[in-house]
Amino acid sequence: MLRAEVKYPLAGSFQRAEGGDVIKLCSNESPLGPSPKVVEVLKREAESVGRYPDSKAMELKEAIGDYLRIDPSRVCVGNGSDEIMDLICKAFMDPGDKVLIPIPTFSQYEIASRVNGGKPNFVELVNFEWCTEDLVDELNGGRLAFIARPNNPTGNSIDEDGLKGLLETGKLIVVDEAYAEFSGYSVLDWTDAYDNLIVLRTFSKSFGLAGLRVGFAVGSPRMVEVLERVRPPFSVNRLAQRAAVAALGDEDFLQRTINLVKEGRSYLQSELSDIGLRVLPSDANFLMASSCPLGTNAPQFCEYLAQRRILIRDLSGFRGAGSKWVRITVGTPEENRQFIDALEEFRRGKNDR
Repeated sequence: MLRAEVKYPLAGSFQRAEGGDVIKLCSNESPLGPSPKVVEVLKREAESVGRYPDSKAMELKEAIGDYLRIDPSRVCVGNGSDEIMDLICKAFMDPGDKVLIPIPTFSQYEIASRVNGGKPNFVELVNFEWCTEDLVDELNGGRLAFIARPNNPTGNSIDEDGLKGLLETGKLIVVDEAYAEFSGYSVLDWTDAYDNLIVLRTFSKSFGLAGLRVGFAVGSPRMVEVLERVRPPFSVNRLAQRAAVAALGDEDFLQRTINLVKEGRSYLQSELSDIGLRVLPSDANFLMASSCPLGTNAPQFCEYLAQRRILIRDLSGFRGAGSKWVRITVGTPEENRQFIDALEEFRRGKNDR
């Protein structure tokens, strides 16, 4: 009875730890959580959930427009950027179309492609580096490409010249900028010049609203109008819309979050390197590191940490990542220190054997 595309698991599993306080460095969430202004809005608006939300999310679109200095007609809001990816595949892809997906990367690109009848075309990033020529060659036979910038889990990005090369093929290019506030770079303004470009953003990372599921796309008015045709009404709930508007209105808290993440990223990069791990440079709120110098693989290392109530991401389930790599989300200073202490303990235990 099941369609072939959904007969096997598509999403990866997460490490779990039972009960009590857990240091959660596995999901790239904000170390500070939401702004106090968001919390206040949620308390104030709780009784309003008996009413449907604004189906067009106009207040939120206008707030996004003010934040990014773009016209709200260029914005499509969704129930997380995951929903936007699904809408893109529904609107622009026919069954059997090839979808370019550089790997390792965010698994939702594959999921959105497969469940809508697409055929993912995986192109491995050799040594986790971007080779534009390979991507352009593969894209010529496909319909669209998903490009994370910065990429999850590697933390690096295709350069601007390489991205322009993809756009100039005329194929639809979806650039996921989930971590743009941490990287400091964006191609949002390119949507004026390239009608075949859609840029994705999320409130789950720097704005600390992962549990409310709010994302959005920016593109030409024509592209956004097409997405709106296939978007279900009321997909972004009332509280999520109000919370996102409040988050955009607290620039001081956003900057505090960004600064904390950058400081924590530098600290972890230095400490992990001193311990002897290979760590990839990152422009996001996480680091990708190899467990090889510890004489173990990713599943074993993650299990050791989970027993100590510290969760990081085992990347052995990511296509193209191999069995030795893990991803560590930047936490609070105390969480980062406890993670490094546990890592030192693991290394000492290995050396004592």
